[in-house]
Amino acid sequence: MKKKITFLFVLVLVLSLFTGCTKKEETPSGEPEVNDQLAAIQNAGKLVVGIEGTYKPFNFVDDNGNYAGYDVDVARAVAEHLGVEVEFVMAEWDALLVGIDAGRWDTVIADVTATDERREKYDFSDPYCFTARQVVVNKGNPLELHSLEDLNGLRIATNATNSWVPRLEELGVTIVPIDDTTQCAQAVLSGNADFCMFNDVVLSEYRENHPESELEVAFKIESDINEVSIPCRKGEERLLAEFNAAIAELRENGKLVEFSNKWFHQDLTYNPFAE
Repeated sequence: MKKKITFLFVLVLVLSLFTGCTKKEETPSGEPEVNDQLAAIQNAGKLVVGIEGTYKPFNFVDDNGNYAGYDVDVARAVAEHLGVEVEFVMAEWDALLVGIDAGRWDTVIADVTATDERREKYDFSDPYCFTARQVVVNKGNPLELHSLEDLNGLRIATNATNSWVPRLEELGVTIVPIDDTTQCAQAVLSGNADFCMFNDVVLSEYRENHPESELEVAFKIESDINEVSIPCRKGEERLLAEFNAAIAELRENGKLVEFSNKWFHQDLTYNPFAE
């Protein structure tokens, strides 16, 4: 009899432990727990954002020691949409996306292009900025350059590491080697080169520092548009939806264009080649 009672007691104890473990895997509503980063962010009261902090005008530290730039303004607005504060953490570029995996920060808002390779590992928000590579020439476009085919036989001022060099050589372009943006612009202005290739942001920054410069865009290269977006871990559907809602809100209230004009002196919030 005692053995039977002992057996029943042990059985009840085991069942109780099993039931207790099962309950720990359920939410108060009875639904299984899921990895919900949005809830964790809201519970913590802050959105932790990884940035380089050295990439003006996207994100940098200003003369007063404060974070500034287009990405910084966007990040603050996204955090406000989520109802939390924003906390910036600086890191080298190569470590930024890895920091999402390691849980060092919640996301990266630092001119991150949503490439096909990156989409395999992360989910990306709708784009909040578009940058295009451009053929830049002397004022008036004296050589009447309107397409890549027009570059045949001309000279470009660029550095040897430009990813476009092989393609340019295929087009019959001669490389005039330079070391930096200022040298590049001066080579065109002096006639030592016929054109250079700056993206929107590089040209904007150059014009900001050299307002007297008479460089202009001959044409944008349609095949070289970067879509800047906000990444998050795969499967964080609620967080991704809120990122998209925040960007949509910034478009609707005009803040996104305001940020772009403030830092780039032009509207880079849309794809110029979108139908």
